[in-house]
Amino acid sequence: MLYPLNVDLTGRLIVVVGGGIVAERKVVGILAAGERSLVRVIAPAVTTQLRALADSGRIDWHSVRYAHGMLAGAFLVYAATDCPAVNAEVAAEAEERDILVNVIDDPSASSFQIPSSVRRGDFLLTVSTGGESPALSRAIRMELEQLYPEAFGQWLERVAHLRREMRAMLSTSRERTAFWRMALRPYILNMVHDGELEKAEVELRNAALDIGAKSSDGSD
Repeated sequence: MLYPLNVDLTGRLIVVVGGGIVAERKVVGILAAGERSLVRVIAPAVTTQLRALADSGRIDWHSVRYAHGMLAGAFLVYAATDCPAVNAEVAAEAEERDILVNVIDDPSASSFQIPSSVRRGDFLLTVSTGGESPALSRAIRMELEQLYPEAFGQWLERVAHLRREMRAMLSTSRERTAFWRMALRPYILNMVHDGELEKAEVELRNAALDIGAKSSDGSD
C-alpha cells in the first residue's frame, strides 16, 4: 500500500538515468511541477526534446553511461533505461544512499511510484494503481481530462483572489461556509467546465452580496 504525498522539489536534484521516450516523459512531468528543481539526465544519447531542453539550459545532460557514484546529492532518482541490468545498478546505488528511486516497469524495485495526473495550473488530480495497472491509470486520467478542462486551472486562480476578498466581505465562518457551498454547486461548476468563468464569478459575487445582506439584517 502506497502513501500519497505531494512534494516540493524546489532546489532539489532529480537524476534521470536514461535518455529515451520514457525518460523524456519523466523529465517533462518534473518540469511541469515547476522549473525550480534541478534535473540531471545521464545517458549517452537522448531524444530530440531532451536535447532541446538541455540546449536551453532547462536540464543538465551528462552525455555518458551511468556509473556507480553518479547519484551523489540526488533527492529523487529515476532508472529509465531500456536495460534491466543498468536499472538494477541504479536502484542498488539509490538504496545504498537512502535515495528514493523509481524503476520503470518494476514496482518491486521502486521505493516510489508516480501516479497518472491531470494538472490544471495548481489544480492537480492523480490516479494510482500502485504500479499494478498503468493502463487503467491512464484510462481514468483520460476521463478526468474531459471532466476537468483547462478552465479549472484558470478558475482556481480566480477563486484564490475571491477567497481573499471574501475574508473581508464575509466576517463570520458561517457566512464563508455558506459562500463556499454556493461556489461548489453543480450549476457553478458547469459554467466553469464550459469556460464561462466571467459568468461564474458574477454569480459568486452576487451570492456573497446576498449572504452578507441576509446576515446584516438578521434574516439568516
